[in-house]
Amino acid sequence: MRERNCKMKNYIFDLYGTLVDIRTDETAPSLWKSMAYLFSMMGAFYTPDVLRRRYGELVEEETALELAAAGKRLNGGELSPEETEVQLSHVFERLLAEKGVKADQAQLGQIGMTFRSLSLEYIRLYEKVPKLLAGLRAEGKRLYVLSNAQRMFTEPEMRMLGIYDCFDGILYSSDAGVKKPSLRFFDTLFQKYGLKKEESVMIGNEYRADILGAQAYGIRSLYVHTAQSPERPAALPESCLELADIAQVAEKTKIP
Repeated sequence: MRERNCKMKNYIFDLYGTLVDIRTDETAPSLWKSMAYLFSMMGAFYTPDVLRRRYGELVEEETALELAAAGKRLNGGELSPEETEVQLSHVFERLLAEKGVKADQAQLGQIGMTFRSLSLEYIRLYEKVPKLLAGLRAEGKRLYVLSNAQRMFTEPEMRMLGIYDCFDGILYSSDAGVKKPSLRFFDTLFQKYGLKKEESVMIGNEYRADILGAQAYGIRSLYVHTAQSPERPAALPESCLELADIAQVAEKTKIP
């Protein structure tokens, strides 16, 4: 890709830190105090400290369960904890069940949105994202999201930000049970939507998850360093180009 710009048909975007600027704080005492009130109002009585501790423990337990289940699905194949994703709805369901309370999916969804909204410090699109997405769609490009994210948080946020309907396909790690940089996560997207590797490019702000994941899967990538990115890599793979900002996506994937 460094030798020649290539015209792409399928643009696969990471979400948080790439298209969406976000900051959350799940350690804030106010979050756990409010969530403890919510659970107690539903009949599941927790103190904030106990609720926070049990939440963390159950996330670890669900990760272990998902690892074991993945091993069976893969006939003994390995999946690392880094690649494993849990559904937080199961965690919230278990927190209620431990206190003898049952909840339906609608209630669990409301708990999830409450948890997320209380942990949010801010959320917004990067400035040039709406124009970029509109421009790519006007050119007939196919747009996808491949995000390490919980559907119960992310789908409402994408709708709120007005970008949910901009995409031809969306895959959340919570639905797939795996996350980037897992090759299985990439392959699930490609198989679901019938994408071809030579026509596809991954755009992301995380070197390991997005760029190395794309390289291992055999597709090109574009790296954009944002305030949400981990430390900038010393070097990028030959299959990757760096963007000065997100607006350069279209420019970097056209043949001059």
